Parts: sequence; C-alpha cells; structure tokens
Amino acid sequence: MNAYWKLLPLVAAITLTACGGGSSSGGGVNAGADGGNVETPNGPGDGGEGEGDGEPDEGGGGETGANPPAAVRFIVIGDSGSGSAGQYAVGQAIADVCDGKDEFVGDMAFAGCDLVVGLGDNIYESGVTSVDDPQFAEKFEKPFEPVQLPFYMVLGNHDNTGYVGGDGAGNARGEFQVDYSYFDGRLSDRWNMPDRYFKHSAGNTSQGERPLVDFFALDSNPIAGGFADPDIAYAYHTYGVDQRNWAVNAIAGSNAVFRIGMAHHPYLSNGSHGNAGNYDGVPSELLPVLAGERWKAFMEEAVCDQTDFFFAGHDHDLQVLNAVPSCGRTEFVVSGAAGKTRSIDDPERNAARFQQGDTYGFFWMKAVEANAETMAPAQLCIEAYTVDPEAEGLGVISGGELTPAYTHCYEKQPMVLLSGNNDFSGQPLGDGALPLPLPDGFDADFTGPLKELRETLVSGFTEVGANLPEEQRQVFDQIIAGTDILFNAMDAATAAILEGDSSEMTQSVQAVLAASEQLQAIDTSGLPAPFDQLGSAFDALAAGVGTGSGDVGVGGDGSTVDDVAFIAAPLVSLSRNLNNILDGVEEQVPGEVPVFAGLTSVLSTVSLGLANTLEQLVMLDTSATGEQLLGTVQGTLENLVNDVLWLNQIPGAEDYTTLPGDALSSVLLTVVREVTEQLDERLLNPLAPLLDLLSPITGLLAGLLDGL
Repeated sequence: MNAYWKLLPLVAAITLTACGGGSSSGGGVNAGADGGNVETPNGPGDGGEGEGDGEPDEGGGGETGANPPAAVRFIVIGDSGSGSAGQYAVGQAIADVCDGKDEFVGDMAFAGCDLVVGLGDNIYESGVTSVDDPQFAEKFEKPFEPVQLPFYMVLGNHDNTGYVGGDGAGNARGEFQVDYSYFDGRLSDRWNMPDRYFKHSAGNTSQGERPLVDFFALDSNPIAGGFADPDIAYAYHTYGVDQRNWAVNAIAGSNAVFRIGMAHHPYLSNGSHGNAGNYDGVPSELLPVLAGERWKAFMEEAVCDQTDFFFAGHDHDLQVLNAVPSCGRTEFVVSGAAGKTRSIDDPERNAARFQQGDTYGFFWMKAVEANAETMAPAQLCIEAYTVDPEAEGLGVISGGELTPAYTHCYEKQPMVLLSGNNDFSGQPLGDGALPLPLPDGFDADFTGPLKELRETLVSGFTEVGANLPEEQRQVFDQIIAGTDILFNAMDAATAAILEGDSSEMTQSVQAVLAASEQLQAIDTSGLPAPFDQLGSAFDALAAGVGTGSGDVGVGGDGSTVDDVAFIAAPLVSLSRNLNNILDGVEEQVPGEVPVFAGLTSVLSTVSLGLANTLEQLVMLDTSATGEQLLGTVQGTLENLVNDVLWLNQIPGAEDYTTLPGDALSSVLLTVVREVTEQLDERLLNPLAPLLDLLSPITGLLAGLLDGL
C-alpha cells in the first residue's frame, strides 16, 4: 500500500473535529438574586426523583396574571471559538435576540435571556496553552462582548488537542479552560467552567421547592474523541467510569422540573459526523472507539431517558431531532454553528423537526413550569435563529421584529423507563477467557502505550468472527486469545523502549512464552485448507521458543542477548510459516473464511515485528540504535495496516467499502504518533529522522483540519 492510501484512513477518521462554546447562568426568572448554583463532581446531586409528572395536556403555558409561571430563558451555542467575522456576528445577534425577548408583566420586568450554554470547541484550532493565553480574549471575550450573561462551558475535541488541532488526544490542555474560571486576570466574569463535568441549577419553581432546570455538563472528549490520550488520568476505565458514576447519581438524584444533558459529541446527528456508534461512517463492529460506540454506551447508561433534552455540538449546523426508542423520552438539539458552518450531510438519517446547514446560528430556549391556574403542563420552547453577517439585522431581525427560522414548544414528558445496561461500565473491550492457564511470570493484565491498539484489533476481530460456523468460531476465538498475548508482548517491548524498565522487557519475553503455549494447544485440523496448517506453524513456534541456556528474560543466568535471540528466531519462523499459509489463500479459501486470512496476516506481522523489536531492544545503547529500533516499531504498525485490509473481504463488509481497513490504519498511525512523541520527550531526543518521516501525515492533517 502506497503512502497515499495509508493517509486516506486518517482523513476518514480525523473528521472528529467540531467546535463549541459554553455559557453560564445567572439564574432564571423568579430564581432569586443568586441566580442558581453549580455543583461539581465533588458535591453532586440534589435528593429526590422528580419524575412524577403525568401526561401533559395540549396547549397552555403562557404567562398570565400578576404572578406568571417561573421561567428560565437561555441561549444554546456550539463550536464558537473561531474568532471569525461569523462568530462576532453571532455574538451581536444573540444580544439582539435577548433584547427583543425582554418581557413585562404589569410592573415586573423579565430579561430575555438568563444564561448561555456552550457545547465545546471553545477555542479553535488547538485550544489554549495557558490560563492567560490571549486566545481567551480573541475568541471568547471580544466576540461575545455584547452578550453580558454568564456562559457555562463544556470541552470539545479542539479544546483538548494533543498533536494536531482537533485530535482530542491531549485532555490535559482542557484543564486550562477550567482554570480560567478562577483566574484573577480574566477580562470578565462571564466564563464558567467549574470542572470538566458539573451540574448547574437555574431558576426555581414558584413555590421555591425545586429547581426549574438542571444542566448536566459532561466531558465527552476522553470517551468519544477516538484518538488515544497517553495520559492514564483520562483513560476510559478510570476517568470514564468515574464520570459515568457521577452522571448516573447526579441526574437520577435531580428533582428539577427539566433535566438537560449537554456535551460536545452528539448521540444523534444528521451532520457530517453522524450518530454515535457510527461516527464518520466508521463501523462499530470493527472500530468501536472511533465509531463512538463507547460514548453511545455512556449515554444509554447515564443520560438517555433520564434527561428531557440532550444538547451537543461537533457538527457545524443546527438540528432539532426527535426522540428515539434507544434513548427513551430524551429529545435532541445539535447547535454547532456559532463559529463555523457546514452542510447537513444526511438529512434523512434521523427524523428532524428542523435542520439547517451552511449558516451561522444558535437556539433560544425558554423553560416554563406548569401553570396551576390554566392546568398547562411544564413546557420547553425552542426558537432557531440563523445569522447572516452581511444582512441587515443579521438575519434575526426584520422590520424591527425577531424572525426565528423555527419555533416549537415541547410539553414535559414522563420517562419511558428503559431497561438498564452496563455496556460502558461493564467488561472492557477485547476481554475474554484464555484457553489455558498462564505460566508464572506473565501478567495478562499488562497495559502499555499500545493498549488502545490491542483492544481495537481484538474486539474488532472478535465481532467479525462471531458469524463463523460454531466449530470454526471456537478455534478462531482461541487464536484471538493467543494473538492478544503477542500484542501484550509487543506492548511490553514498547513500554521498555519508553521507560527503559527491565521488568517490562521481562514481561515481553514471558508473553512470547505464554503465547506459544496458548497457540500450540489449538486444534486447527478441522479448519478449511490452507488454515488447517496453522497448527503446524504453532507447534514449530512452541518447539523453538525458550530453548536457550539459562532462564529466559532479564535477570537469568544466561545472556539477555542470547535469551532474546532464542525467542526472536522462532517468531521469525512463525511469521514465515504463516506467510506460506497465506500464499495458498487465493486457490483454496472458501467463501466463509476470509476473516481467518485477516487474523493470520495480523499474527504474522506482529510476530515478525516483535522479533525485530526484541532483538534491537537489548542493544539500546546509542541514539542510532534507538532510532533504528523505533523505526522497527513504526514499521510494524504500518505493516499491520496493510494486513488488516483483509478485513474488507469479510462477508457483509461490502457495505463499508474500504472503510474498516482505512479506519484501522488511522488508529495505528495515531498510536505511532503517540509512541514517537513520548520517545522524543523521554528517551531519544531528538528523533528528527522519524519525525520527518511522519511530517507528511501531520502536514496533511493540519491542512484538512484548516477546512473544518
């Protein structure tokens, strides 16, 4: 595969780019002077269930009499932080709409807007690098100067850039936006992001016993961003589960009239990124992380049906989408057009009440409590405003009157009471029983910088192998388990490169021994030719590995170099034997077995790459050998991209064209980038030749992202 085709997948998957902006609330109408309160993960939730509302009656909800029903009015924006003329126009248009929405009841005056909520990508293209970064002024304070309201902000993928703007792989960068909330030097008090995820209550009911609206600001990027963050602090099994636990408790514990979830990444969208579980057309069966399957699972555990609405950005358009059975009563709003614009990609993907692309814009909303006098149910009304920077009145005012592009009022709905699941917080991807007890010295739970790669490949193969005939699937699952152990070995070798830890090198060697035992135990005789020969290849591996003098691994009586050589040689032999098997695929493989070819190719590539890596690892004495070793790791991962393309021939994969392989290659290249960046920082500085090699990739990404 030439360089061009290696970069194409990166193009497909990197469209994980969007925009955003956040806002804060000073409390709603009748909310009291303090205007609500904010709760962070350190103090979640109010008590009570708050879901006793029955079926709403039609109509009503208007403000009548001397004491109108309590209300909260707010603006919803996303993907705002471009600093463009369009963002400035949106800022002025928001101010104009809020002024036009001022209400008077008798001698009582109510502001047209109480707060703004923002949905991420607050600072394009790569977030900020300090709490006093001038971009806060250029892309928030100045464009939104006409809007003298509190803004409550969530983080997007551009706010968490690690390497190239919008990759979402540097979540630590987002902490500067949290810190800006508390920065004495900020230019205004409008920016509010008290934590990466938090609850904000706005307004009170007339009797004052309940909040009118609870906003639950969520941090979707570490879960839905797709690109792995090397910082373990933002891992799925730690940060992700902690946030899930907070969200479940905080949302279920809210007694607010309306519960609203908000994050950067959508659950549903007719825009270019699409629905969670199939982001950017990536099939979740092969690439659940890049496809947004984990975010979908998070939503269905913590947000769906528990909230009345869910707000998201990421797609640079305006959408109001209907509830769907998988998410219960929850309705959806996508607002990502406050700083950039983009066309609606597939207007028929989800049922939409309103959708508009190729324009700047935002939503104005009003939450109103039930009216005891008129028997009108609680309502949430929404108005869409499209903004034209060149038009008189900016497209939101005509003839002195506000001109919304869409209006609708939703009546409060009861919960559907979906059956719960633990797809997000349950077993990790790729987890499965190994066919044999593991030998002493091998840590099956070892994780290193290639963890994401291992999980993606193993889970992808497991999914596609599920369609094999039962007897073949059992063998396939056993080979998957052995392959995962070899990935464990390569992961440990890579960790040893990064950290120079002899114990991790020992883990690598022990993993090879463990893999040889697991693979040798598999009976492949029942597989169709040529895959019935796999057993002989595995037998040869087991017979040749670990037969050197002394104990295998660092710290034994024998030479480490000799030990590794005795491990590496059988791995090379295994790779050659597997390639011989693959040579016979075209003549012999029946229609239901291409998935075995993909797995065999991966196993061959990992075996050869691991052998070369281990051999060079023991000689890591100079920068020259270090660069050579690093090149081996990179080459292995890129060769793996080629081999994985076999997955395109799986029955049913024709619906994905070449996307599975392309998407997987993007994951692998992302891992390469992570490893090289860490090496550059920690061990082998500088790595100019390798980084130069990667520059066409990063350059292409930068060019693509400039247009997003």
